[in-house]
Amino acid sequence: MFRIINNIIDRCFFTVTFILGVQLPELIIQYQHRLSGHLTEAKLHLFQFQTIADRHFQGDLSAMVIKYQENTEPSIVSTANIINQVITRVDYLQQQLSIITESSYIEQVINTIMYADRIIIRQTIIEFSMAIPLSLNALTTGAVFAIAGLLIKETLSYVIRCITKKLWPELSSPH
Repeated sequence: MFRIINNIIDRCFFTVTFILGVQLPELIIQYQHRLSGHLTEAKLHLFQFQTIADRHFQGDLSAMVIKYQENTEPSIVSTANIINQVITRVDYLQQQLSIITESSYIEQVINTIMYADRIIIRQTIIEFSMAIPLSLNALTTGAVFAIAGLLIKETLSYVIRCITKKLWPELSSPH
């Protein structure tokens, strides 16, 4: 009877870890979408400044920023700082998106774990919508998580049984 229950528990554990495993590729996809949204928004802001530069500085945004920084009016100098921040943000988000999208799947996983923007990945996790993507990467990740989970579970179970036999040998002997 114990073997049947253990078998059912193993199957349930495998299924749960498989489902959790396929969420990693979905998280990466949703993170990419969120990054793209932030990048699009930042580019929109930059485009508005570029339009002003096109009209008044022959399209040279750098010249506009320099002119604004030289101004004696603090609000104009602050605008120059904002433009520089938007330029930096666009570059940063483009780099973040490139790191995730222009690499192999394994590199995407590693890059997401190691280099993801902490604020954007946190937002992605908070608003994460579970899905089961039917891609080879997702299914493979799910299988790896499930098999690794079972191996860890079985190893821990074995270690606990060994410790129990050593500490309480009377529990392991049949009566």
